[in-house]
Amino acid sequence: MVALKRPRTYAGQLSRLKDDHNLCIADDQAAIDILRRVNYYRLSAYGLGLTQPDDKERYRDGITIEHIHRLYVFDSKLRSILFPAIEMLEIQLRAQISNHLALTYGADGYMNAENFNDKATGNGKTVHEKLMADFKQECRRQRNAPFVRHHMDKYDGRFPAWVAVELFTFGNLSSIYAIMKPEDRKAIASLYSTSPEYLSSWILSFVEIRNICAHYGRIYNMPLKQSPALYREYRMYRSGRISRLFPVLLAMKRAFQSDDRWGVVKTNLEALMDEYADVVILHFIGFPPNWRELL
Repeated sequence: MVALKRPRTYAGQLSRLKDDHNLCIADDQAAIDILRRVNYYRLSAYGLGLTQPDDKERYRDGITIEHIHRLYVFDSKLRSILFPAIEMLEIQLRAQISNHLALTYGADGYMNAENFNDKATGNGKTVHEKLMADFKQECRRQRNAPFVRHHMDKYDGRFPAWVAVELFTFGNLSSIYAIMKPEDRKAIASLYSTSPEYLSSWILSFVEIRNICAHYGRIYNMPLKQSPALYREYRMYRSGRISRLFPVLLAMKRAFQSDDRWGVVKTNLEALMDEYADVVILHFIGFPPNWRELL
């Protein structure tokens, strides 16, 4: 078993950054102040791609701790733009799915597996069974929430779709859309002027970005697991084998259908990119040179 690395004082961290990693630190106290605010390990992730071609342990000459910290701050501000934008799409999708299921199958029709094209999972349960188990667990976890307590007391624990959907995670919402019958999936997708196949892939991408934002994860220079399907005019902007942020933004634009809410997101993104243009490398987030025009 390999031994864990030994902990280092702030002074020891600075020495390692200077001597072992070739990072420029002109003001030790200012650098320590940065390390007190941002964990050494978290901060170092923003140095990926800034190292020497023949030595990935050493930064290129002239790279400063302030440079890396600015990338960290940029990423934090980027999350603060993306999170509320995806929240709007998530809440809208909750409303559309719950409304459709309730009107089509009844207030609690979502609980009947026969109303879905259910699929088996690797653990022996179906997707619908897992979704209902997750839902019941969330009911127990939030049993003291007024709306949960109200439905437990007055309706014997029965929740109509428009209430139940508020207890689904975004991932669960994605799963329930995935097992809806073709005609139901098509009805929801039509609200976005797209097909179920496209909408499904967009939702998966939104879920991934939402979860990264919720857990303070890194988006800048981060390979993403989900790659949203793009229409022909945008396919050239996919990030190749490694998915990056920009294709997700194109999917978000389409999901917002270019309404005023997307205009606010675009304006905020442009201002952020301008503020950090000195450190941001566009292709690390999949942005092409004409990104403003495309968004």
